[in-house]
Amino acid sequence: MQALRYHSFGLPGELKLEEVPPPGPAAGEALVRVRYASVNPVDWKIAAGKFRLLVRHGLPRTMGSDFAGEVATLGGGIDGVRPGDRVWGFVDPFGRARGTFADFCAVPVKSVFPLPAEIDFRDAAALACVGATAVTLCDLASVSSGSRVLVNGASGGVGHIAVQVAKARGARVTATASGPRREFVASLGADEFIDYGNTPVAQWPSGFDAVLDCVPSLPRRTHRALLNRGGHYASTLPDAATFLLDPIANRVGPIRRHGVMLAPSAAAMEELLGYVRKGLLRCHVEAEFPLARAAEAIERSRSGRVQGKLVIRVA
Repeated sequence: MQALRYHSFGLPGELKLEEVPPPGPAAGEALVRVRYASVNPVDWKIAAGKFRLLVRHGLPRTMGSDFAGEVATLGGGIDGVRPGDRVWGFVDPFGRARGTFADFCAVPVKSVFPLPAEIDFRDAAALACVGATAVTLCDLASVSSGSRVLVNGASGGVGHIAVQVAKARGARVTATASGPRREFVASLGADEFIDYGNTPVAQWPSGFDAVLDCVPSLPRRTHRALLNRGGHYASTLPDAATFLLDPIANRVGPIRRHGVMLAPSAAAMEELLGYVRKGLLRCHVEAEFPLARAAEAIERSRSGRVQGKLVIRVA
């Protein structure tokens, strides 16, 4: 099979499309025939060497974490999944060296979710990781009907889904993005827009119940001014303070801070599918690339200017 791999950390020259044997699924794993995958910044950040202390199982590594396709074969000890089933989901890019930019990927069954026939592979692969992240952000920040929510970085992969999930839950959403993205962000249902290029954070409105920082770029010193007392700040990128300071500060401080530690969740995936079925959620795909041109997609992602998602057509 073909797989986009790297044998040492550093981009972009280390990426190579190689012929490798298909993986055999271990007990508790399904071998998925990947039809579509998508690009997430964490994929190329790992390949660039930014998270070496968190990465397990060494080199070489195959790029990619999202997938949509069909179950090819099963390892032992699996119930409820059969060969031929349409499935979607994501793998842990830190814990698994074999990613999804490949014809086949062995996936722990806890990360394999049924994909209804009315949802196509392309849309599912684009939505999987960013969708689960957006739902987790909203869960951490207790976003519900009537919440006032600020989504920072609302035109990117996670951000544009977070706007829609918050709106589907009944929140009032203020969204930040660059000026040229105003129309796109408004089309997602945002109630108010902030051009972060022209308006400094000190001039942003306050009184939010939740801040969903999807870039993330908001300094800690700004959180209190943006949030109501008892409000929640949730970030897509945990830092040292998330683990060392916030567990204590959250008990006694005026606001609560959280960082996403993404894990497979059937409830999150079902919530997303429910919104899609009702027409409340769409994952915007900026561009599609064949697997042979996946390195181009990664370079586009690294530019930081992607609106929505980039998908990889594997088969």
